[in-house]
Amino acid sequence: MKTGKRILSTVLGCILVVSLAGCGKNQKAQTSVPATATEQSIQVSKTNPMIVDKVAKTVKMYTEVNAKYFVEPTRHAIVFKNGSNGEKSILKAWANQSDYYNALIDIGAKPGNNITPKTSTAVQGDPLEVTITWNGASKEIPIYDAIIDSQNKKTADFRFGGNKELAKSKNTGCILCLDSCPVGISSNATYPQMSFDNKQVEFRGNKAVLPADGTPVVVTFKLK
Repeated sequence: MKTGKRILSTVLGCILVVSLAGCGKNQKAQTSVPATATEQSIQVSKTNPMIVDKVAKTVKMYTEVNAKYFVEPTRHAIVFKNGSNGEKSILKAWANQSDYYNALIDIGAKPGNNITPKTSTAVQGDPLEVTITWNGASKEIPIYDAIIDSQNKKTADFRFGGNKELAKSKNTGCILCLDSCPVGISSNATYPQMSFDNKQVEFRGNKAVLPADGTPVVVTFKLK
């Protein structure tokens, strides 16, 4: 009888082990939920502010909303927070302008380098597609969908302007300007240089589109 009890106990123990192993597998499967497109985009952070993907030819950048420019006009879409214009942009970046320049070179972009501070012309260089997303957004959207343009133009022609040396010496931190710029690494060829300064156009962040002040926003730059 004792032998029979030992055998029965061993069999029940094996069944219990198998059952627990099965539960563990089920729990793992339940927690391994595929990430949404938005979650996959949120890979950058304050401590890892820029990601370069040479295969996809994209640069992802961590920024935060500056709601001051929902009200006041600005010509700056994105500026490095420690640049002299760090408080003058709709989105404040944690990556600096020099690293951004190098990142565009790394994905194969060619700079225009056609503007000087004394010229009034449109920026040249490889065209860039610029999109944004944030936690809670349903998808990535063109950054210009989040910009109010006083001339009511619905799209921008963003270009890799270059301007490496001026960007370094001036240290404005300008990453993406909304009219053509001799200092910003990238800017908008739709409007020639001085368009904002000459009050031909004004830009504001669209509070009906953008999230609240201080919200992290991921910007993706991609070669067109």
